[in-house]
Amino acid sequence: MQMRIHVCLIVLFAIAICANTAIATSEEDPNWNKSVNYTLYWGDNIEVDGFLIKANDFSKARPFDVETDYVMLTIISDESDEWSALLAVNNSQIPDSGIFGERLNITAFEVVTGNDIPAPYTKIGVSTLNITEEETGSWINNTISVSKTIYKETYIDERVFIAVQIENLRNLEFPNVTINENLPENVLTDPDIEVDQIIDISPYSKNTIQYSVKALRPGNYTIPPTEIELVYRGVKYQQQTNSTKLVVYGPYITAEKTATIDENNPDNLDISIKLENKGNRAAYVEVKDEMLENWILKEGKTSTELVIFPNKVKKLEYSVASENLRANTIVPSAEIYFSDSKGYSDTFTTKKFYILEEMEEEVPESDVNMNEQVQETEDPSISEEEIEYPKFGPIRSVKDIIDNTMKVINEALEYK
Repeated sequence: MQMRIHVCLIVLFAIAICANTAIATSEEDPNWNKSVNYTLYWGDNIEVDGFLIKANDFSKARPFDVETDYVMLTIISDESDEWSALLAVNNSQIPDSGIFGERLNITAFEVVTGNDIPAPYTKIGVSTLNITEEETGSWINNTISVSKTIYKETYIDERVFIAVQIENLRNLEFPNVTINENLPENVLTDPDIEVDQIIDISPYSKNTIQYSVKALRPGNYTIPPTEIELVYRGVKYQQQTNSTKLVVYGPYITAEKTATIDENNPDNLDISIKLENKGNRAAYVEVKDEMLENWILKEGKTSTELVIFPNKVKKLEYSVASENLRANTIVPSAEIYFSDSKGYSDTFTTKKFYILEEMEEEVPESDVNMNEQVQETEDPSISEEEIEYPKFGPIRSVKDIIDNTMKVINEALEYK
């Protein structure tokens, strides 16, 4: 009988050694959290930080406690990993502590068996590893895999489809996982699809989120990483994809219209329309400008057709004459149409703005403080957003208007 007991102890001790190749105490590693004490009777179990600890068996009860008393624990992680631990107190052959899953430390400091108690029990101290930021990153990398697929080249009028795949590598369920997507300026998502989402991830599952984007301008874009955020056991984890490059091809035509009063002849107005291709493809461009009814074309032409290559600038210039150029005269918009060899096209207009004339005489200091506002004749068909204010040409002063008014008054007095 005695030999049988020794054989059983040897077998159990071998199981404990196989299940735990590394035996340590929390005192050897300062990164362990403070130990919490528990009392487990035969068959009891507790859950600590995702580990289920069960008092599975004890050594045979005797009339009195002996050094060979031991407890056999079964530990199951939330990842379905399982260990068996044989722990004893003051036993030269059986350890009193063990580390499981590299994150759980159990130390037995009392094992009680005997015929005079209802059930055997053990008192244990349990501590968990204090996870550092580096270990957190390692854990999430081994738990969640995130990848992003995107077509790297497209045209200005085409949509680009993006797929984000999230794979759960463990037998764990993660509720309320937040997915955040960031996009660069001038890149818009499909308005019918919500890119930022909150989803639940099942064990060993694959989740795919698809959406499309469209660039407003051609050029080279960097699509930022997609960020995944989840909370597990009170710890926040973040995972993200790599950033990706996107090249968008096409023309991008801009137009700027200016009007300047001729210094030598105040009745002449010089008009200039600057056209620039800021894209990476050539474009055929049509320009059609509009003149007011009292304007007379003196030089140049008000419309043209031309081809503008990438990063090139061309101008349409002409001059008009008018006997009544006033500060509140509104220069009408020019219409710009462009298309490319692929068939992409667009039409837009330049902004309307007021003509402002610069006075040639210096304004006396006494007149500088005369902040009278010139009443402007408003055109109800033109909104304020369409009008571009003082930007080009010389400025007409209040003194000029007063001088003209006094001239009329003096002529009237002389007539009398």
